[in-house]
Amino acid sequence: MHETTNRPTTAPTDVSEFVTDLDGGQFELLMSQALSESAAATVDFGRMSEVTVKFKIEQIMGTHQVRIQHDTKFTRPTSMGKKSEETSGATVLHVGKYGRLTLAQPSLLDKENRQQSLPNT
Repeated sequence: MHETTNRPTTAPTDVSEFVTDLDGGQFELLMSQALSESAAATVDFGRMSEVTVKFKIEQIMGTHQVRIQHDTKFTRPTSMGKKSEETSGATVLHVGKYGRLTLAQPSLLDKENRQQSLPNT
């Protein structure tokens, strides 16, 4: 059976905003470091690197919020073998219409967007 829904034609969650919001920007810095170090080591030693990101999403009961656990692991070659690093963190986000994930409460975002669209008098 095919289920139809009234989903938007574009993705509701702004991924760049989402990544920036995780751990107050620390996740974004870690990803930048992991990707850069892995790429540099791959070129320096001619062997493959790997960066893995895992998200676990858990509802905060009685709310329209979720706790997103984010785990990052990266392995890169060295001259004599390989080096790996793992980090883990969690961030609470609001779930809005169509599952849009935001740091700010959706009703506050909607109010702010409506005020910005009003002409100045």
